[in-house]
Amino acid sequence: MSTTSTEDDGIAPVGRELVALAPTAADRGGGSDEEEEGAEPPRVRKRPLSSGASPAPSELWKASVLRDEVGIQRAVVVKSPPISVDQGNHSWTLAADYRSKSVRSKVWGLVDVYTRAGTDDVYVLCRVCGLENVTTFLFLKDGVSSNASKHFESAGKGRGSETRRGDHLLAALYLSKNIKGGPRTREVANDGSLTQFLRPAARRDHHVRFVMMLVTSASPHAFARQERLRTFLAGLRVTYTPPAQATVRHHLTELASVVHGALTGMLAKVKEGSSGVPWGHISLDLWTARHSKESYGSLVIRFTETSTFAGGERSLGVWKCGGKHDFASIRAWTKNRLAYFGLTMEDIASSTTDSGANVRKAMIGFTDAWVPCAAHSLHNAVRKALGGPGESATQRSARMAKGGDAARRQLKPCPNDGAREALARLRTTVRFFEHSPGEAKRMRGVDAAGDPSSRGLVQDVATRWGSTYESHCRLFTMWEPLTAYFRSASLTAEQRQRRITRSDWDKLRHFIGVLTPCYEVTKAAESGTATLADLLPLLVALRKTMHCDTMVVPKYPEPPLAVGAAAIEQYLADNRDVDVMELDDRLFPSEDVYVDTTPGFECLCPEARTAVHLLRSELDRLFFSRKDATKNWLQNDAVLRAMTLTPGGSRMLREVATWLGDPDPSPVAEAAVLTTATRWKAPTSTGDNRRAPSAPPTPVTASRHSEQRAAARSSLVLWGAAVPGRQQGGRPMHAGDAGDVHAELTRYRTLSKNMSADETSTFWRRHREQLPTLYLVAASAFGAVGSSASCERDFSFAGRLVRPDRASLSISSVEMHSLVSANADLVSEDTASVPILSHAAADEYRCAMNTFEPTVDDVGDEGGYWESSADFEEGEDESSVEG
Repeated sequence: MSTTSTEDDGIAPVGRELVALAPTAADRGGGSDEEEEGAEPPRVRKRPLSSGASPAPSELWKASVLRDEVGIQRAVVVKSPPISVDQGNHSWTLAADYRSKSVRSKVWGLVDVYTRAGTDDVYVLCRVCGLENVTTFLFLKDGVSSNASKHFESAGKGRGSETRRGDHLLAALYLSKNIKGGPRTREVANDGSLTQFLRPAARRDHHVRFVMMLVTSASPHAFARQERLRTFLAGLRVTYTPPAQATVRHHLTELASVVHGALTGMLAKVKEGSSGVPWGHISLDLWTARHSKESYGSLVIRFTETSTFAGGERSLGVWKCGGKHDFASIRAWTKNRLAYFGLTMEDIASSTTDSGANVRKAMIGFTDAWVPCAAHSLHNAVRKALGGPGESATQRSARMAKGGDAARRQLKPCPNDGAREALARLRTTVRFFEHSPGEAKRMRGVDAAGDPSSRGLVQDVATRWGSTYESHCRLFTMWEPLTAYFRSASLTAEQRQRRITRSDWDKLRHFIGVLTPCYEVTKAAESGTATLADLLPLLVALRKTMHCDTMVVPKYPEPPLAVGAAAIEQYLADNRDVDVMELDDRLFPSEDVYVDTTPGFECLCPEARTAVHLLRSELDRLFFSRKDATKNWLQNDAVLRAMTLTPGGSRMLREVATWLGDPDPSPVAEAAVLTTATRWKAPTSTGDNRRAPSAPPTPVTASRHSEQRAAARSSLVLWGAAVPGRQQGGRPMHAGDAGDVHAELTRYRTLSKNMSADETSTFWRRHREQLPTLYLVAASAFGAVGSSASCERDFSFAGRLVRPDRASLSISSVEMHSLVSANADLVSEDTASVPILSHAAADEYRCAMNTFEPTVDDVGDEGGYWESSADFEEGEDESSVEG
C-alpha cells in the first residue's frame, strides 16, 4: 500500500529542512583540483536539485547511497524526516537506528523507517520521491520489502517528471541487483532451516534437495515416508520458489553424474572380489509406448557380495532403445548399457527376461545361461486357466454377425469358457458398487458378524491376474453384508440382478482354492531376494499341489474365525488342530475338495476342475518341457549350479527328475559348476592383501509371521523335508589346493551331507576357507534371478515420474530420472557434496548418457537367427505381470 501526495493536494509536506551533497571531482571520476584546472566546467542543470545547504551528519549516509550505490551522479538534496507520523489510525515513530542492524543492507539508504510498538510492521518514507518534494509512505508487513520493490518499479513508469522517473529507474535497477538486502537475513540458520532468505550457495543446496524430492516422490504419501523430503520441508520458513525447469534439469544432471560414478565404483569393487568368475546376473525387459515409436529398456543387475555372502540388486535405469526390437539391436543395446557402467559380457553369468519372443531369442546364447521369468510364465498359465486368451462363443457370434475380414480370422477357442463367464458375472457385481458410491456406502453400513471393519469391494485389473485373486478374496470375505444388502426390499429389479447366487459363491471359493498356491509362488518369484534355488522347490511344490487328488478351499461362506494379525496369531496358538485358511487378513475354516468327480464327496465345480487341468499342462510346458530345453528348469545351467551348491539340492534334483521321468541331471549340473570354476583367476596384486571395500549388502527382512500363520497362508505341498543337524568344520585348504575343484566338490558333498537348504548362507560363510573356489562359484550361482519383475517395477516408477502433470520433470530426461530415483541412497544427505557442473559440462554429460543407435556392424552374421520360427503363442506382452 502506498500513498503519494504533493503540496498542491492540501497535505502538509513532511520536513522542510533540506540538506544537500554536491558531487566532488572524485565523484565525477576526475582527479585533484590541480588536474581539473584546464577541464571544462560542469554543465548547469536547468532544474537544480540542491539548495546549497550543507548536509547534516546523519544524512550523509543516505545521500552517499543515492550517489555511490544507486548512481545518481548529481547534487542530491534529502529532507530531514519528521519525528512521528500518523497513518492507518496509528502513530508511527521514526526509528533512526533501524538501518544499523547487522542484517540490513545499503538498500535501506533509500527510505526512512517508522515503527509501531509491539509489532514488526514498518512504515517507510521514500527518499527518492522526496527529491521532488513528494511524500510517499509504504507499508511493509513484517518488514518484507516486496512492496517497496513494486513501488520503485511502478513509480519509474508513472506520471512524474523525467528527473523523478529517471531516479526511480536507477533505484529499481539497484534493488533488482541487491534484493537480498532489506529485512531478509543473509545466512541459513544453524539447524539448516530457511529463515527468510538464502545466499546463492545455500539456495543451490535447497534446490538440489528440491530436485531430489521431485525425483524420489512418485506420490503424495512419499512425504511421510522419506526422511529426505521431511528434512527439506521442515527447513522452509517462508514461501519457497522452486527453480526453473532449466535449473531442475541442470541439478538433475549433477545428481545423475554422482549416481553414475557411485554405481560404477561399486560394481568395479564387486568385480574385483569375484576373481574372474562371472558374478553379475541381469534382468532385461523392453517396453514400447502405445501409438508411439518411443521404445525403452530396463536393466537390473543382481549379485552376491563375496565378503558377506549377501545378495544385492541395483537398477541401472530405464534407457531409450533405438531401432527395432530384433535380435541384433537388443544385444547391441545390452552391451552398450553395460559398458556405460564399466561392465563387459564376461562379467555376466545369466540373464532373465519375460516370455516375449524378441528378448527371449536375443538372450539365449548371449550369456552363460538364460532363465525365463517365472512370474511371467505363471501369469500366462493362470490367464489361460481362467479363460483369458481365446474367444468365447458370444464373441465369436458377434464377430461372425459383423462380417468383413475380421470374420474370416481363425481365433483359438476359449479354453475355459465357463470360468470366463463366471468371472464376468462377479466383475459385474463389483462394478455395480464401483459406479454407485451411494449404494456402496449403504452396503458397507451393514453389520457383519465377527467382522467389525467397514470395507469396500476391489475391482481387478485385466493385465494382473494377481489382482483377480485379491479381488476374489475381498469379495468372499464380504459375503454377509452383500447377502444382507441384496435382501433389501427397496432395491429395484435391475439392482437385484447384480446379486451373487449360491452357485457363484461355490465357484468363487473353488477358484480361490485353485489360485492360492499359484499366487503364493508368484509373489515369491517377484521378490528381490529369491534365488533360483528358492524358486525351483516352489515350482515343484506347485506342480505337486496341482497333481494332488484334493484341493484346499475355504468352506461355504461363514463368519471369520479371527480378524487382524494379532487375533489370527492368538487363534492359531489356541487351536493348532483346526484346518484354517487366511484370506485378506481374515481367518476362515477350510476343507479338502476332490478335483475329479468322486461319488459321495464334495468335488470342484467344472470350471475350477478345468482350470486345474489347464494349469497342470501349462506348468509342464513352461517349466518342465521335454520339447524345448530352454523351458526346462532341470536342464538350465543357472538352475543346476544353484541347486548343486545348495545343501540337499543335488538329491532333490535326482528325486524330481525321477518323478518326472527325466534323466538324472547331476552330471550336467557338476559340469556346469566346473565350467564356471575354470574362469577363476588368482589375484594379481602383491603386497597388501586386504580385501577391497564391497557394496553394502541388501538387508534381509525377518519374517513377521509365525510358522502357524505361514501355514495358514500356504496351500503348497512341499517337496520333502529339511534334514536336521549340521556338520562342523573341516581343515582349511592350502593355497595349492584352490585350483583342484574336483577335490572341493568331493569335500563339499561330505560337509553338506547333513545340512538343510535353509542353512545355505551359513554353510558357505563357515566353510569359505575350506572351499575357496567353490565359494566364489556359489556366490555367482546364488545371484541368479528367476523373475524380471524388478524391470516391471522400474517401468511403473518411471511412468509415474514423467506423467504429464509433473511438468518440472521432462520426459526427455527419463534416463536421469530413473537412474537417480532407483539409486537415491547413493546420494549423500549433505547436498553440498554434490559436485557443481558447468553448463557446458552438464550438456556434455547429457549427450554422452544415451547415444546408442544400432548400426549395420551390430547385426553381424547372427542376424539370421531372428528369421527362425517364432513362438506365436508367447508373443511379447506389454502388460504388467505383478501377482
